[in-house]
Amino acid sequence: MSVGFAETFRGDVKAWECDVVEHFTVAYYYEKFEAAGWRFLRDHKVDPAKVRTIDCFTRYLAELRKGDLFHIETGLIKTGLRPVIAHKLYNSETGKLCTTMEQTLDGAALTGSEVAWDGPAKEERSPAAASAKWVRASMDVVRPSDLDWTGKLGLGGLIHQFSGSGFHALANIGMTPSYLRDNRRGFSTFEFQIEMDHWPDSGDLVHIDSTVAHVGSSSIRMVHRMMDTTNNTRLAELSQFGVHLDLDARKPTRLPEPILEKAKELLGS
Repeated sequence: MSVGFAETFRGDVKAWECDVVEHFTVAYYYEKFEAAGWRFLRDHKVDPAKVRTIDCFTRYLAELRKGDLFHIETGLIKTGLRPVIAHKLYNSETGKLCTTMEQTLDGAALTGSEVAWDGPAKEERSPAAASAKWVRASMDVVRPSDLDWTGKLGLGGLIHQFSGSGFHALANIGMTPSYLRDNRRGFSTFEFQIEMDHWPDSGDLVHIDSTVAHVGSSSIRMVHRMMDTTNNTRLAELSQFGVHLDLDARKPTRLPEPILEKAKELLGS
């Protein structure tokens, strides 16, 4: 165990928690991190119901697949009024570090000794270009199943909402479900950066608009903006960086030219 970190969650990857890329889907990572954070705060005599997440930075370093065992260790890496707790998720069988997450909190101060953080450094990602073309990628309602223990949209529910929008955005540039199935391809996320403005309630109407902020030979960074449909205000924004994946080789593969061209159309100048 890392010095200054404590185990906060232990579980396994259920079959229904895997996606079309045939690995543990991102929303369920966030459900587990949310539970780990809740336990960490309770252990530090802080009421989790008074705390909200305002920023998350997640790096996916190695896959977890159906049946894999995993555990999470959590530590306090920044104290103060907006403290930061960090999570490390390990494959329990191999000991391999699979995912890291830095979670910035608001609503309660955390004191004590800060622990050293050796996770991947957060890079500042440029916003979507002013000329970027946005597409409507999701229209939904916040459901009771999306809520956390405080009755607000939880981290897991938030990412479930964003996940659907990601697939619609990919289909808009030609990475359609039939293309992915027929060619044994997928889109594998390796980084999330999330900013939260407001946490909606059950029954609130939400929609997500998406665009492309970066295109590489095998990688795409999309930006998804969740809006309160009734008030037309931003609730959250997600920067999602991922690669075009060969499902059999389990490694990135070059994007076909037609998909590259359509992605660049959304990118803007």
